[in-house]
Amino acid sequence: MRAMLLGSVLAMMVLPGVRQSPSALDPAGKWTFATHDEDGNAVGGTMEITGEPGKYRGEIIVTGMDQKMPVTDITTSASAIVVLATTPEGGAAVIKISKGSDGKLQSMWGPVKQIIPATIEKAGKLE
Repeated sequence: MRAMLLGSVLAMMVLPGVRQSPSALDPAGKWTFATHDEDGNAVGGTMEITGEPGKYRGEIIVTGMDQKMPVTDITTSASAIVVLATTPEGGAAVIKISKGSDGKLQSMWGPVKQIIPATIEKAGKLE
């Protein structure tokens, strides 16, 4: 799970702020969720996303939390949506919404406690 979260964060850093394929899942709308935190406590709330490809914005509202978490980046494909949101502690929440083999939506999330700046350059094209 840690590798998936790190990979998601690095992909968001390398890719432009928003990517969407022509047949991508549409993240815009009001989503409701129920899950648990790292300590096993039940949490739920809503994620509201507005806009269009390249111009998405939104926020996550966790029931019982005073602060909303702003959505900072969204990447989509035909079978998945990856959302990054800033946590009140200055870390990030990584949310993946995807279609299961049965066609139903499923989701998972994870916290990134610390965001560490990095420098990156493209060294060239792959052959």
